[in-house]
Amino acid sequence: MPIAPSPAVLRACDVLGHLAAYPTESFSVSELARSVGAPRATCDAVLPALMQRGLVYRSADRRYSLGPTCRSLGDAAESAAAPLVAVEPVAKALARTTSSCVAISSCTHGSTRVDRVFDHAGAFAIRPRVGESAPLIPPFGAVFVAWDDTAIGTWLDRAGASIDEAERDYARAALAALRERGFAISTIAVRPELVRLLEDLADRVPDHTTIDRRDSLIRELAPSRYLTLELASDRPQRVIQMSAPVFDATGAVVFSLMILGQSYELEPDEIGELTRHLVDAARDATARLDGRWP
Repeated sequence: MPIAPSPAVLRACDVLGHLAAYPTESFSVSELARSVGAPRATCDAVLPALMQRGLVYRSADRRYSLGPTCRSLGDAAESAAAPLVAVEPVAKALARTTSSCVAISSCTHGSTRVDRVFDHAGAFAIRPRVGESAPLIPPFGAVFVAWDDTAIGTWLDRAGASIDEAERDYARAALAALRERGFAISTIAVRPELVRLLEDLADRVPDHTTIDRRDSLIRELAPSRYLTLELASDRPQRVIQMSAPVFDATGAVVFSLMILGQSYELEPDEIGELTRHLVDAARDATARLDGRWP
């Protein structure tokens, strides 16, 4: 069963959120209670705990404002977000140049997550949402593992018995092609049910049933049906996504720049132009992080 979030913690977050929205002002308990829509008794219970940890400061006239601990938290958050901030202008420019929807994704704790979305696509293009996540299970997340043999082995092992040896060989070949050309590309549609589940997980606290169903659908999606090994040179194709890695100074992939597919088929030269813009943007983003492209 999913664990329900603590009401007291949620109220504390509401109070801090309101104080953060007005960092130069102070508020009485009654004013805070009205602003966050909580009983005064609830604020009376929450505020002392926040004061004890330095997150809230109470003046002599019993008015509340942000405490000194918030400054260190803000500094830490700014430091952690610095690489993402450096990549954002590149993704925004890529979206404008290609008239498409571009997402910045990261990978941590065995999952990929959409961190930013810049949307300059047409009305019927594919669009992700900030917060959408997917487990690092074949065929998803290939761009994060393709440059590390150990990571590739772990990635394939996560699929378990859901893919046979032929599919594993195909996945390895697709990763080799990815390394050679500098980007991953998918030209086969993903099941609509999986898209809906990913969107749903971005909008609310996930439950185990939804997560299990998502993972099951991903395991049913064979690498040969998602990772394109060779691009056709003689016919148009429907592109679902194309993504390229952004490397840090150690040569690790820290972000993925992803162009989401259009609602129509693209000619080979159109696909080639998009991929050139994508790889150029990924190299630019890598340089902004003082990264090292393999």
